[in-house]
Amino acid sequence: MSNTYIPKSVQHEVWWKAAGRCEFKGCNKPLYKHGVTLDECKISELAHIIGDSENGPRGDKKLSKVLAKDPKNIMLMCPECHKYIDNEGKEKYTAEMLFDMKKRHEDRIARLTALGEDLQAHAVTYGSKIGNHQPDFSFPQIQDALLPDFYPVNDMPIDLGGNWPTAKEWDEFWRREVENLEYNCKDKILDKIDRWEYKRIALFGFAPMPLLVKLGTMLNNKHEVVVYQKQRSGGWKWLQEKIHTDYIINRPENPRLKPVLVLSLSFPIAERIKKHNPNASIWEMTIDTPNPEFLKSKQQLYDFGRQIELLLDDITKASNDQPLDLYLSVPVACAIEFGRVWMQKANSPLRIYDLDKQVDNIDKLAVTIENKK
Repeated sequence: MSNTYIPKSVQHEVWWKAAGRCEFKGCNKPLYKHGVTLDECKISELAHIIGDSENGPRGDKKLSKVLAKDPKNIMLMCPECHKYIDNEGKEKYTAEMLFDMKKRHEDRIARLTALGEDLQAHAVTYGSKIGNHQPDFSFPQIQDALLPDFYPVNDMPIDLGGNWPTAKEWDEFWRREVENLEYNCKDKILDKIDRWEYKRIALFGFAPMPLLVKLGTMLNNKHEVVVYQKQRSGGWKWLQEKIHTDYIINRPENPRLKPVLVLSLSFPIAERIKKHNPNASIWEMTIDTPNPEFLKSKQQLYDFGRQIELLLDDITKASNDQPLDLYLSVPVACAIEFGRVWMQKANSPLRIYDLDKQVDNIDKLAVTIENKK
């Protein structure tokens, strides 16, 4: 440990550039409160990168005295990390590595604290366990997904609930879940949003497709909503900046029959749907190789929404406003976005089906959404 007196001005500079957190990579521990009791206290230490003595950790005959009081050579650390780099880890962590840690930490703090107030977003979660897959709506994952574009208003997301259906109560499940979703969305968001200073919503969904579409119709394009997609990597952060997908539209030969829309983006399901709807006009949106991991960028989701807007308009005109039967095999963000672009006054009513794998792999009617014509 150092015996050099470090001026208060240098201490203050090191502290505020580190935002009061340990600068050792992967630690980031807040150094202004006790880790167990959460009582306010100062547990920070000032760690020299190049030791203030040539005989100390990472010491240098020429530089040690010159840099002993230089804030660029001092890291803010918790006691554990400071002790580690000066003892057991002193051979593993070179001065170059520690300088890099300090720079990365302080650059990140500078970026985050530069975010304006108008970039706040209310994180909203809706979902349930699907099979063996449990969604992770933890605050660190949500915060990681938002940054650096936005940051959360609060450290507790608005939870809209959500459950998964069982074969014994199919119809009752959907009725109950739609009622709960409508109530929670109205009570927690729609009745309050006019009083929010910042009205942007960051939406994280992981639930049965019909309910995600329903949610999208409530948090529609009248509201500023940023929809996120769960990635295979485990997080919610978009993996690509701007990549495009060529969506393929297959139109029926006779568009005047009962309209059916099939979205085959995650898996090809059109043939199964055609077998159960032999006397219908089958419209399909698909991609070259349907797969559940194709959605990696906000641009792909935006393009999907624009294509759906045009397609719904074509179907509504061709079918003379008949109710539209909807079958989906899409990433969850696409299901939400479908609901958001569906226009309650302009488009056909929706009859949304879901595959009941618990009862002979049958697609059954799950949710009906009326329009206002």
